[in-house]
Amino acid sequence: MSFKPANCDNSSASQVVCALYEAINRRDVEAAIALIDEQCLYQDLNFPKPHQGKAAVRELFEASCKSVPADFQFVIDQVAGEGLSAGMLWHVQIDGIPFPNGRGSSFYRLSPETGLIIFARDVVEPPLKPGKAAFVLIRAVSPLVRRFLASSDDSDPRPEQERSESRSWLSISFWLLTAIYVYVLLLSPPGQLLPGAPIWAIRPETLREILNESLNFFFVLPILDWLGLASAPEVHPTSQAFFNFAEAWIFMFLPLLLCDRRGRRLPKVAIWGAAMFLTNVFLMPYMALRQNAPTPLPEPPQKGPLARTFGWTGIAVGAIAILWFLTAQPEAGELSQRLQYFIEQVQTDRVTIAFCVDLVLFGLFQAVLMGAVIPSGRQLRGLRLIPFWGLAIWLIL
Repeated sequence: MSFKPANCDNSSASQVVCALYEAINRRDVEAAIALIDEQCLYQDLNFPKPHQGKAAVRELFEASCKSVPADFQFVIDQVAGEGLSAGMLWHVQIDGIPFPNGRGSSFYRLSPETGLIIFARDVVEPPLKPGKAAFVLIRAVSPLVRRFLASSDDSDPRPEQERSESRSWLSISFWLLTAIYVYVLLLSPPGQLLPGAPIWAIRPETLREILNESLNFFFVLPILDWLGLASAPEVHPTSQAFFNFAEAWIFMFLPLLLCDRRGRRLPKVAIWGAAMFLTNVFLMPYMALRQNAPTPLPEPPQKGPLARTFGWTGIAVGAIAILWFLTAQPEAGELSQRLQYFIEQVQTDRVTIAFCVDLVLFGLFQAVLMGAVIPSGRQLRGLRLIPFWGLAIWLIL
């Protein structure tokens, strides 16, 4: 089935791109890979790393063609090309029906030597659309990106006065981020910035779902239910997996917080407990308060056996969460149906949106705190940039 549009112009790049999409729609990997240069750099922004080289792009195409349903088709809406470059707008359909959040745009460049695609970048429509709130969040997070990650360890060579000024700005930024989080996610009226009900107008069914997810904490009751030893509340496996994955991540933060020398005078256990069992918003004030703490002592912190227990627990719950998302409760449907359910929740349910924001913040906080705890030059320092699993591995080692 071909979806080559009438406006696919006669430029070299446009013709190659249209041929590529026709091949992918036919699931003809060989025809598609024949259009790829040996040195191609393919940046699919769904993936954390680009695909470098023809062999890596082949793996991407093969995985894509094998994973999606047979009636999953790319529809080219518009192509604009000139010479060796082309940009395009597209969307995807399943059985002729446009797929929700299935729009995207791509850019391609051909090699002047081979006439094949040597560079590509795919950008897919995001499921989370915060609207104007995105501008506010960007303004709040920008100082963190500029200043915080650059000075996340205590071996910062800058003068103490400059470091102190930087920490003051970071503290203010974290307090501002806390205020934005509280208003946008917890207090803003329905439809003003986000869909779903705020905490002051939360619906009984939402409270019931949160309670059921909490009762199924770390999958203890669901596993006992599966073994016939207890009865667990019914929760959609996608929501249950997402909830427990987030809880496992914040669970592993306790040993990390205890190792954070800059926050040694703060009530770490109380803050962690509030973030773990009430709302994750409590971790942001900690990040703000620690910025104003005195420069810590040079002695490296000791993790101890507690850290390993938390690390192994986090890995176990995280792995179960992934399996739960993929396979638990077959009546919830196949992977595509579970993904569709998750997308719908992100578009309509504020609790799910809040958990998505929490995961992003956890990744930032993990990078910052591990950067402060692990001295520069240490081999394990790179683990701070691997969300969730990097923290778990560091706790175990």
